[in-house]
Amino acid sequence: MADFFKLDRNIQLRIVMMFITVAIGSSVGPNMTIYYVGYFGAFLTGILLVLVQVAGFLAGLYGGHLADLWGRKRVMIAGIGLMTLGYLLAAVMNSPLYINPYITFFGFLMASVGLSFASPAEEAMMIDVSTVKNRKFIYAMIYWVINLAVMIGAGLGGWFFKTARFQLLIGTVIGALISLIIVLVWITETLPKDKRPTHGQSVWAAVKSYRTVFADRRYMKFMIASIGATIIFTSPDYYLAAHLSQTFHTIDIAGVEIFGQRMLSIVTMVNTFMIVLMMGMMTKLFKHWSEMKASAVGTALQGGGFAIMFLLTDFWPLMVFTVILTLGEMIVTPASQSLRAEMMNPEKIGAYSGFSAAIRPIGAILASGIVSASVLVGNVGAALLLLTATGISILFTYLAVQMLRENRTS
Repeated sequence: MADFFKLDRNIQLRIVMMFITVAIGSSVGPNMTIYYVGYFGAFLTGILLVLVQVAGFLAGLYGGHLADLWGRKRVMIAGIGLMTLGYLLAAVMNSPLYINPYITFFGFLMASVGLSFASPAEEAMMIDVSTVKNRKFIYAMIYWVINLAVMIGAGLGGWFFKTARFQLLIGTVIGALISLIIVLVWITETLPKDKRPTHGQSVWAAVKSYRTVFADRRYMKFMIASIGATIIFTSPDYYLAAHLSQTFHTIDIAGVEIFGQRMLSIVTMVNTFMIVLMMGMMTKLFKHWSEMKASAVGTALQGGGFAIMFLLTDFWPLMVFTVILTLGEMIVTPASQSLRAEMMNPEKIGAYSGFSAAIRPIGAILASGIVSASVLVGNVGAALLLLTATGISILFTYLAVQMLRENRTS
């Protein structure tokens, strides 16, 4: 904790804001799918959720561009302000006096767009005031905070969403408002005006700005690696969930029946608890490893762990590999995120951050494709596909790091 208080104040505040944002998001976000299905049906709900993803994708790209043009703080104010208004609209539309699911969806769409719009500026601000030496610690701290927030938020949502939805939504408004006040009052601008372009606010200017990112061969290699990493860490949401629900051998533990869906929940809980309890220790244990070594070993453990779990159907073997892949996750996450920051062009950190956020849905789509492919290739084929993604992630990280080292020595 002493190391936390040595960080730049903007980073400290950013971590506090992240805890609030993730906690309120995870308290309502997963439950909204059930809410929408109840009012709109599964088909229309699927279309609406895709719309939210597309809108967030575009908002993140444009927000990243404007973060280099307007400065970090102004973009954060606009995005978090929109998020606050969206949560407020959703809360009002679910009061004891009146419920309107259509306007509720629009409110959550506003909140999602606002969060995506502000996200690249928040990351760019953090990179502005951090150093290569302290980034692994910062990203490890952020990862720990995110998992703690998810654990708390999901617990609150599961307990109160059905019985006290209006009060829970009011809580999200208060949380978003606190974040907005933090930005308005205490966050300081980290991008000087003399380093900002004087023109280029149009959408076409944003497109041209991202051409620079596409032309950066080193960063594009790292983004290919990031797509592979995304396929790995979204496995529980896609193929692993399908695999356990269909093939897991039900077991009785202390009078409690553990079937496929419950096994997936246990895997998630063990993963989260391990990260919350052990992340600080793991960061200290592996702080002397290079980013490349940590990325390669961590990715291999995490990807290999999930691939083997695609083949397992019994409780205890699944638990063993849950522990193994979680250790890999704790090793790779701070190293990979620190590398990503180092790969960025310091003159266009906002655009690079926006592009990084925008490519993540590509990995999620490919991860979902493993579910469809498994019909043809089976469990073994699905495991081999995940191992291929793991190998690609390690290989392209290595290629990007080699280019980074060559650039340092030239």
